[in-house]
Amino acid sequence: MKHRILLLVAAVMLVVIGGGTLVAANVMAEQRVEQHGRAPVSAPARSDQHGPEDEFHRFRLGAIDGERLEPNRDDFAARTAADGPLLLFLPATRAKPAQYQRFLTTALGDGYHVLGLDYWNLGKTLSGTCEADAECYGAVQRNRFDGSRPSEFSSVSPAGSIVSRFRDAIAHLDDVDPNGGWGRFVTPGKDIAWQDIVVAGHSQGGGEAAYIAHIRPIRGALMFSSPVESLGPVHAAWMDRPGVTPASRMYAIDDVRDVFGPRIRGSWEVLGLDGPATAGGPDGPWRTDTAAPPEGWDPHAILTDIQVGTPGQSHSRTIKDTTPLDAAGQPRMLGLWQWLLHRFAPPGSASSGAS
Repeated sequence: MKHRILLLVAAVMLVVIGGGTLVAANVMAEQRVEQHGRAPVSAPARSDQHGPEDEFHRFRLGAIDGERLEPNRDDFAARTAADGPLLLFLPATRAKPAQYQRFLTTALGDGYHVLGLDYWNLGKTLSGTCEADAECYGAVQRNRFDGSRPSEFSSVSPAGSIVSRFRDAIAHLDDVDPNGGWGRFVTPGKDIAWQDIVVAGHSQGGGEAAYIAHIRPIRGALMFSSPVESLGPVHAAWMDRPGVTPASRMYAIDDVRDVFGPRIRGSWEVLGLDGPATAGGPDGPWRTDTAAPPEGWDPHAILTDIQVGTPGQSHSRTIKDTTPLDAAGQPRMLGLWQWLLHRFAPPGSASSGAS
């Protein structure tokens, strides 16, 4: 009887140890990527009056180089063809990729690979952090880009930077969708193929897109309600130097009622985006309700007049999923979004613009 009891106790201990090992193994496996949702990466785009559902592959980068990421919210990715350019989207301060699914779905429908990337965007806004300190803007943006130049204003580590998160996200997507063409955006030497990437962003994310265009030769930049990097006569110091990506490959959009409008338009002027839309056209940003520019016009700074919501809400209505819808349930901004995306459409496609 005594021997039977000892054998039973030993069996129970083996089960407990085995279960603990399995749990530990599962935790270790999930540290790199935590996946959410059932849709494949290459799923087709769909949407309804409540916004798109299920077409994106949702995942989280659990840890990079042993460092648990903060913040760590869902990244969104999808593609249709395997050879389209990549749209890298960066949300506004404290926002997350999940709040921009209508715009991301539009890019997906236009043949882009789409990656809505979470990154360090917590705390105060960039403009609230830097105010009239011209050198502060570039220091913060560089630190969040690659983890270099930490300061009292921003101390993101290299592992938690946009560059590091991007590389790990692409590695994951190449794993789960090996025929999807994701791997071509990062070389075996871990260099990023910026020339095939359109960087887009909202508010702080749009300012980061402009900064990345300044230091890297990207395919193009789309800036929504951004950059918010001027205050009266003061503006981000990095704007005073010529960028690697020319202004001809940068487009910015804001609503005329945006409370941050003066700071945004001051940044546009310094960047050289608010010139004539075409030869003989008017100076300053091109104005519209939500309609796209006429054929042959190529404005790089656009002011909408959506006429809905408060000035505070206007800062987000051009791009977030709260954007106003038409009678058919489609975003009123859809045509303008498509016009912007078509500036960098795949060569030879029906929607090719100024690519």
